[in-house]
Amino acid sequence: MNQKRTRVPLPHPPAYRQSRTSFWLTLLVGLLITFAIGASLYLIIDSLITGSITTNNRGPRKTWLRDLQPHKYWFEVIWQSLGTLLLLAVSLFGLRIHLKLRKRS
Repeated sequence: MNQKRTRVPLPHPPAYRQSRTSFWLTLLVGLLITFAIGASLYLIIDSLITGSITTNNRGPRKTWLRDLQPHKYWFEVIWQSLGTLLLLAVSLFGLRIHLKLRKRS
């Protein structure tokens, strides 16, 4: 006997559908991360143009000038750029996961 002919078809659960709350929350988080990346890029480009950069630490802020403290200035530029790249990597990873989950359902 063929199993396909004798087997009773089972009911399948309905496909997953993203709720409105989940959709808007995902969109909000994506927009906030995009805004943070844009603001960080703006600050880095502005500091490269003006030649002065201010630290982003929680303590007292210090301003480094490219002409007077070149090592500290470039270290801070690279440090802030790495933070921006990390945020960009996190956002791209989250987008990849979101698209994979969306494609699956």
